[in-house]
Amino acid sequence: MEFGRRQPVGTKADAVFFALREQLIAGERPYGETLSTNELAQEFGVSRRPVMDAMMRLEVAGFIEIIRQVGCRVVVPERRMVREHFYAAGVLDGAAARLAASRASEAERELLRQALRGSRSAARAFDKPRFEVANKRFHTALLTAGGNRRLADLAHSSWDLSDFYLQRRTPDDLRRSHREHEAIAEAIARRDPEGARDAAEAHLARFGEAPILPDDDPES
Repeated sequence: MEFGRRQPVGTKADAVFFALREQLIAGERPYGETLSTNELAQEFGVSRRPVMDAMMRLEVAGFIEIIRQVGCRVVVPERRMVREHFYAAGVLDGAAARLAASRASEAERELLRQALRGSRSAARAFDKPRFEVANKRFHTALLTAGGNRRLADLAHSSWDLSDFYLQRRTPDDLRRSHREHEAIAEAIARRDPEGARDAAEAHLARFGEAPILPDDDPES
């Protein structure tokens, strides 16, 4: 899987969908913002039909909600939806980590170590863009080492929504995530399937309780 989100754009609706998804993940469209299909059509230079098609896809993906008689609005994450999302993501990565601990080659373990070197320096510098690259390299290496393509596809499909929820990461959180990645890699290196699974599940499930929601902001 390539890093970043470059996607083949086949239709106008595709172009609007991918552009809006990037804006939502980056926080350029704040939680709770009302989205006008007329304004978006003007912004992207298309008719309302491709915009509405894109909106329906974004609703299915969990980024916006379409409210009858009101319009479209960026989802405001609630604790339950975030908890359930990261629990499910943790189960997938946990399964991959368990497989990786049993079957990973030395070359695959080296890819995990390379990703850790990148995330260590990025976390220390609180360089969020660089950390995200290293983070995806680590999870890609983990899923590859697991050797189950279907499992990897399911896990990859959760990444965009994870990034949408994790817009407010702190320096402490990046450092903690790096340490948790180290624990996963160490369990894989010592061929400990249960330990690797537990570490991976706990790593992602933690975000279900993390102070990342709008209501967690004391100034809100």
